[in-house]
Amino acid sequence: MEGKEFLEVAERLSNSNHEADRRTSVSRSYYAMFNHIKSFLKSKITFTNTPEDHRKIYYYFHNCGVEEAEDIASGLNVLRQKRNDADYNMNATGFDSKNCALLYLKAKISINKFDKIDRRVLLEGIKEYIRKTNK
Repeated sequence: MEGKEFLEVAERLSNSNHEADRRTSVSRSYYAMFNHIKSFLKSKITFTNTPEDHRKIYYYFHNCGVEEAEDIASGLNVLRQKRNDADYNMNATGFDSKNCALLYLKAKISINKFDKIDRRVLLEGIKEYIRKTNK
């Protein structure tokens, strides 16, 4: 299975009449993006399959010197925060159909941006960041 396949689930659930479905949509949107990116990077970078992997991808993209990757990092960060609220903060608000559909679209757009990035330049920038920071 490919991570971006979660986008279909996210889209379907984003318009549900049930808040639990809409919250799940936000979670699936985030994981579609996270897993799609991670599947590309995992053959080039060591991951630990811990929460640290989420931070690693954000920092790598945010600091690699590729403008499109920085945009993707910002989107990933927003989606992760919303995913955390959706999954762990039962008092959080903002999980109406409109917001959940917007978060789904944010993931879809970010995945499309990622698919168009020059992978060689991206990897060079990430490796340079790793070299400089030892992370």
